[in-house]
Amino acid sequence: MRFSKLLMIGVCALGLSSGAALSAQAGSVKVEGTRFTLDVPQGWNPGYKDTDKLFMIYFKDPASGAVLEGVYLRGEQPKSFALDDFKKARVGGEDKRYEGKGHKVAKQGATTIGGAKGAYLMTTWKEGTKDMEKHTALMLKDGQRYLVVMAGAKGKVDKRVFDQAVSSFALVAEKK
Repeated sequence: MRFSKLLMIGVCALGLSSGAALSAQAGSVKVEGTRFTLDVPQGWNPGYKDTDKLFMIYFKDPASGAVLEGVYLRGEQPKSFALDDFKKARVGGEDKRYEGKGHKVAKQGATTIGGAKGAYLMTTWKEGTKDMEKHTALMLKDGQRYLVVMAGAKGKVDKRVFDQAVSSFALVAEKK
């Protein structure tokens, strides 16, 4: 599977607003306008969400329907907010989101994301009769929260794509 390097530096992505620019060279995609980079498979359909609470760039696999997301949650956390607090807040939020759908943490552990200590979660739930799974890597850096997430129908999520995105994830220094 071929991957493209995705660069995000400020407020927007994919050239969808005036703050971002998109270019492709030698099999890579470069998006300038946000805070991080990660590798994504070529041919996946891109999109983004930009709200007061988060900035998310996502890519959907046209074959399986699985979605890979890079997320920056806005709002600096206090110095006392630790990675374990972030993980607990994430699980609590997902429990509410999937209430009544059998949401549970199937696996959890440590990971490395952006060269820093991170947390890994694999959660499952049901959408109607369909079993779903979600892989999440969480990173806390200088009070800022970042996630790489991949979700889809159970058995249709290629975890190698998630692992590549997590291993390639890197923060981009803000221009001053």
